[in-house]
Amino acid sequence: MDRTEIEANIRRLNDQLAEIIEEKNFVLGQTGRHVPGHVARGYEATIKRLEKELAEWRQLLAREEEKSR
Repeated sequence: MDRTEIEANIRRLNDQLAEIIEEKNFVLGQTGRHVPGHVARGYEATIKRLEKELAEWRQLLAREEEKSR
């Protein structure tokens, strides 16, 4: 996989992460609406999964940068 593809995946995951955080803050920030605990846990699980994927892609990018030096 080349650097361009890796960077595209990192951008895509960053966008997804930003969207899910924004959605979570909106949904959980509504004080007049009860949100079940499993919904909040679902957001946290998704955020952790995306952060883990991002870390893996960033490591891959770092390895590619090392190779090109």
